[in-house]
Amino acid sequence: MATRKYRIKISVIWGVSIKHDRPHIGKILKSLREHRGISQETVAVAAHFNRSTLSQIELGNHDCSDELLNSIKLALDVDFLPLRETERPYFRSLLNKWYNAISERDWENAKEMRDKLSVIRLLPHDTEFNITFALHECRMLLPLNELDTAKAIIDELEDRFSELDVIQQYYHYFNQGSWNIRNKRNSEALAFYLKAYEIMKSGLAKNIVLYFNIALCYSRLGRFNRAIAFLEEACMLPTIGQNNISELQLFNSLGLNYARTGHLQRAKMLLDKAYTIALGNYKTNANKDTKANVGVILHNYGYTFRMSKQWNTAIEYFDKAFMYIDNETTSYLEVLYQKTRSLIEMRNHKVDSDLIEEGLFLSKSKNDEDYVTLFKGLKRLIQPNDSDIEYLETKTLPYLLQNKLNCAALDYATFLKDYYSKKGRGVKKKVSEMAHIAFNILSEMLEGGVVE
Repeated sequence: MATRKYRIKISVIWGVSIKHDRPHIGKILKSLREHRGISQETVAVAAHFNRSTLSQIELGNHDCSDELLNSIKLALDVDFLPLRETERPYFRSLLNKWYNAISERDWENAKEMRDKLSVIRLLPHDTEFNITFALHECRMLLPLNELDTAKAIIDELEDRFSELDVIQQYYHYFNQGSWNIRNKRNSEALAFYLKAYEIMKSGLAKNIVLYFNIALCYSRLGRFNRAIAFLEEACMLPTIGQNNISELQLFNSLGLNYARTGHLQRAKMLLDKAYTIALGNYKTNANKDTKANVGVILHNYGYTFRMSKQWNTAIEYFDKAFMYIDNETTSYLEVLYQKTRSLIEMRNHKVDSDLIEEGLFLSKSKNDEDYVTLFKGLKRLIQPNDSDIEYLETKTLPYLLQNKLNCAALDYATFLKDYYSKKGRGVKKKVSEMAHIAFNILSEMLEGGVVE
């Protein structure tokens, strides 16, 4: 339904298929005038010439000079419409300015330009500009979380894929990847981003954002070495004109992925760089975003120390992270989960069950099934019995594997392996099964690492 609505909106004037030959300028002016509901007499008076001349222009029997065309466009309030070939470079430059405003997340300016340039929808025969407008609009809507409208545009362009040139295909794949990643469809997002990457390799300028998003997908899918490879290459790209991915984001993401692969010294060095930048930004311009950035990096420090089994230090960093992270965010759930997990791993039998209950309450209130599953798993880890172990095997671990939460899955598989190892020979088969599961997860996580 949403797709049909979008299609009608951009082809309402002509009442025919979008894909057809460009009509003569008189026919265009007549359609614009009728769409505006303005009479020939009114336009003629406003443009300072007689009605019969306008009638002949609309019939295609009279030439329309540039001066006369500009007067008619002003009278119709469509002065930005590129009706002449000579007007196309200017309109194209406005589209580029809009793209830059979107890239810089200057939303006020971007929305104003969207409203201003939407006049191109009055010329549905103009394939180039209508497709470019739709691509830019979709790119603007995605970070604003207007996902339904963005999906309608994506579906419309998918129907018209044969009309897209190579650059337009690149941005279409990019938008498809971005829509999927915002809907937690990481495998699908990666597939589209890699299609965009293949087009980029054929000669387009390298895009830091694409590298970063590909790395994000690989990281979420547990393939951390592949994520590191794309992030390392992104760090070597020139940042001029690509200021929408910062060094802070690159260092922070690299540090976390190195921590996940066991390169803890390298991880800490990168997180030190990210933390210095984040703290400087927060001191210079304190707001919820700069504050949250500090909290996320403190969490990543905690995770790094947890991976090195320095649990007390890890918990100190998680506690510091709480001071910077809003308790209504997913980041807060992650810090809470990691702190509780650290307490359990250090065999602190004074683990406050209130932490787990808080995590369950918040994750349920957010309808976040991933964290509901993780916190339910934590309840079974504190002092596990046979029924708890069965639950982890039959409920927790399958869910994590099915949803590609490989890092957490490896945690639980390793725990189960250790648990059965301590039970002695009678459970050798179970140990073997857990070891096999853990090995398969680890193999997938460490797959790749080189950008071909």
